[in-house]
Amino acid sequence: MSARVEPEWEMVTVAFVDIRGFTSFSDRSTAREAVDFLNDFFELVIPVVTDYDGHVNKLTGDGLLAVFGAPLRSPDHADLAVSAGREILAAVASQFGDRCRIGIGINSGLVLIGTVGGGGYAELAVIGDPVNVAARIQDATRELGEELLLTEATRCLLADPGAGLTERARITLRGKPKPVAVYALSSRNGSRTPAA
Repeated sequence: MSARVEPEWEMVTVAFVDIRGFTSFSDRSTAREAVDFLNDFFELVIPVVTDYDGHVNKLTGDGLLAVFGAPLRSPDHADLAVSAGREILAAVASQFGDRCRIGIGINSGLVLIGTVGGGGYAELAVIGDPVNVAARIQDATRELGEELLLTEATRCLLADPGAGLTERARITLRGKPKPVAVYALSSRNGSRTPAA
């Protein structure tokens, strides 16, 4: 990474994007086909994240972790993340059709963010329970048959918390004393046009 980010606590929104069934796809494909597919996917998705002021924190093999609200501060990070999620769904459906199904889990909260590393390697770390919850919410998209789920923590930060969302379930997560409410998109409409 180019610039060092000093450690601090930040309120952010985190999004995990995962390709469903990629392991079985790669088992049926040549190495070149699998890598080409991933490259095409990331070539499509990463610009959407950056168009909505998000930071692609890391690629996770067949998915990615994106952060909205840091290191580029955006007070509307929750709205940006959900709008990016909507646009990612539309873009993937348009380019790949039935060849690619994805799940997106979105959560907001206070995280520790800063540059970590050693031995000549450094990366921007995003550490905290909100990241773990976003990953588990992404896992829940499979169980609930949804493409995108967001938590109550994210919904409460939206400019219009009731618009275009339906409460889908209350999920028990390890380490959480109460079930976490998750919301699905009522439709794919409503993504904003990114600023130029």
